[in-house]
Amino acid sequence: MHRRPTVELLILGDELLDSGPPRDGRIRDALGPLLPSWLRGYGARIEGVRRVGDDLGLLRDALLRSPADVVVTTGGTAAGPVDFLHTALAEVGARLLVDGVAVRPGHPMLLAALPPVEGGSERRRLIGLPGNPLAAVAGAVTLAEPLLRALAGWPAPQPYLVRAAAPFPGHHADTRLVPVALPTQGAVPLSYDGPAMLRGLALAEGLAVVPPGGLPAGARVEVLEVPAG
Repeated sequence: MHRRPTVELLILGDELLDSGPPRDGRIRDALGPLLPSWLRGYGARIEGVRRVGDDLGLLRDALLRSPADVVVTTGGTAAGPVDFLHTALAEVGARLLVDGVAVRPGHPMLLAALPPVEGGSERRRLIGLPGNPLAAVAGAVTLAEPLLRALAGWPAPQPYLVRAAAPFPGHHADTRLVPVALPTQGAVPLSYDGPAMLRGLALAEGLAVVPPGGLPAGARVEVLEVPAG
């Protein structure tokens, strides 16, 4: 008998705004409104969404106190001056299970085993998503979805293969995830597919999995589902 895993979403960063246009070097938070419905679609029960500023102590305390089965964070996975997630994980005694994935966008994503807390799960996990919106989405569909579906006892989705209706350029070493439309002739790559962009995703019917080196038109390409918002 499985139960839906509980999730707490921690939105990291002082630069994020809840409302209004970008200003004074700050930007709108795109992931706080987007991710809860996606995570519910993977089988999670959202226990809370919290903002955590760029402060190592605040982040460490949030990781120590969260009773959720899975903590999902956005941002802080790289090696910038205020990217404290790796340090916070080390200080709370977490064990890194995945530290970077050969996929673009989204390669700084991570998965860690958190120590148990009183009143919480004995096998807590943390999914660290990059802060750039499309990179975070890549982490959600490749790291969060398999873990949450397994914890909920849901079957894995079946691979969906379609014909590439146009060439798909590839990275020289990493897999690319590309927003696509799916007209009758096959998968068509959409523009605006940079790691900080959600414009292409807003129009996407799926994410094409493009292997290193790319794919020619006519090849078969796997397409990952984009959850309904």
